[in-house]
Amino acid sequence: MGLPLFSAHDDPGPSFFRFAESAGLSKPSAADDLKLAHATTVIAVRYVGGVVMVGDRQATSHYIASRDVRKIEPADRYTAIAVSGTAARGIEFIRMAQLSFEHYEKMTDMSLSLEGKANYLSPIIQRNNLTSPLVVLPLLAGWDLGHQVGRIFEYDGAGGCYERFDFATIGSGSPFAENTLRLGFRSDLNLDEAIDLGALALYEAGDNDPSTGGPDFVRNIFPMIVTIDATGFNELSQADTGARFAAISERRTSSGGFAGGTLR
Repeated sequence: MGLPLFSAHDDPGPSFFRFAESAGLSKPSAADDLKLAHATTVIAVRYVGGVVMVGDRQATSHYIASRDVRKIEPADRYTAIAVSGTAARGIEFIRMAQLSFEHYEKMTDMSLSLEGKANYLSPIIQRNNLTSPLVVLPLLAGWDLGHQVGRIFEYDGAGGCYERFDFATIGSGSPFAENTLRLGFRSDLNLDEAIDLGALALYEAGDNDPSTGGPDFVRNIFPMIVTIDATGFNELSQADTGARFAAISERRTSSGGFAGGTLR
């Protein structure tokens, strides 16, 4: 099967999203009256060798709609994308981003830089959020192959893209997570320190925000923890993640539920 032909005026170029629109594969939808599940709280923390991302697994409407949603996925080998907002549209957004980056490479025979990927998402966010009630706020993090450093990009509701040089949070648990990150962040964090800080920030969000799911020791469902470094996207095992959250829970239990202690 050959590639579709377009006139010079209608050619979508290397943009998969514009191609999907022209082919009728992507349509905005209205859902003002629906009680849609929302995905909440994802954290990204820079450390000396890359970026750590931690995301809760819960989707919430007027009840807990799901306990095991994956809100962080690899956009490609060296890039991770996470979402908060309308859960169903967020999952679709991740898939569109994955396809968009791959489509661009195939159409141009070259890869987007990490900054290029971050900017590439802005018009997609803008179109979705300004034409639909199904709002999505993503978070992009990755390993910059050109500069050999981990980088984090966050967005506002209109698609504005901003690089963060320390950490970023999205979702309803952000105020609680950000307080923890502000107290514990250092520019010289190593990998284990960054993972522990991100896990603690997510634990605090789940402990204080009813829409954010913390560790579920009954069902053995734990927030996702991923790292992006020179080796690419890597997800911690369930056993490793569970042990880290169990250690936090044990400290909190021994103090009778009070935070106390030190973040470092």
